[in-house]
Amino acid sequence: MAAEPVDGVRIAYRRLGSGRPLIVLNGLVATSADWDPSFIDRLASANEIILLDNRGIGASNDDGAPFDIAKLAGDTARVIEALELVDRQAAAMDAWQRNGAGDRLRELRAPTLIATGTEDIVIPAPNALALVNAIPGAWLAQFKGAGHVFMAQYPRSLADLINEFLAL
Repeated sequence: MAAEPVDGVRIAYRRLGSGRPLIVLNGLVATSADWDPSFIDRLASANEIILLDNRGIGASNDDGAPFDIAKLAGDTARVIEALELVDRQAAAMDAWQRNGAGDRLRELRAPTLIATGTEDIVIPAPNALALVNAIPGAWLAQFKGAGHVFMAQYPRSLADLINEFLAL
């Protein structure tokens, strides 16, 4: 795992494969090591994969020490910080809609793949349909019966889809 300073913070990453660079980001408290190896290996078969640990998570912790997610439950300050982050994200999404940023999706001209699990309760599947209807030429992939972490439920299928999409 390598690390680069970004705004005074150490951001850890690792690179696999070769070809077109593809940055693979994980969720809020997950690390680059949490991806299903079959998903990452399949993506790396056709791309250079760059896996990041988010700021303050894993090897990207500000003090350089690995982040222990188990400590989160016992650390009231971290729990409050995480809840405040969720509130800030919800406020940002509300502002995004109020400020008309969603309307600008029609201006996108880059190839766009939108994937979702049909049973995702965190980001409901109808949101993906709204995005694909707003972005000209966007692809929509729905993974039947899958939830928010559909990439762990369908790692090979999703990786193959991404590779096919990127090969166009």
